[in-house]
Amino acid sequence: MRYSTYQSIYKPVNSEAVKSNIGQFRTFMTRLKFSKGLIKLAIASLIIFIGCSTVLTVFAGNENDLLPGGKIAVSQGETLWSISLEHKPTSMDTRVYIEAIKKVNQLESATIQTGQVLILPQFVK
Repeated sequence: MRYSTYQSIYKPVNSEAVKSNIGQFRTFMTRLKFSKGLIKLAIASLIIFIGCSTVLTVFAGNENDLLPGGKIAVSQGETLWSISLEHKPTSMDTRVYIEAIKKVNQLESATIQTGQVLILPQFVK
């Protein structure tokens, strides 16, 4: 058995080369001259921006501006999700439109039956 220990299989690491690489990295980072505060500010701004854009997308369309619209008969295999995707305004979140359909039709659950007539909501612009 030629190789009997873990260390005998691998070449030893040159610790001087590792120290040299770490030193070069530190030199590179100091040349960039980014302060930690600036990086934290950029990250916080990005998080706030993404959070606000998500909230605005989810709540696009106010249920208080809800008006009854056209009617649709539910076909076999249709769900509130599929109906919502077909009839919702383009900028509105599908989940918001489903809740509007439920509110206009006074539905307590998302269960619908084939042949059921649903009133489609319209929103005031």
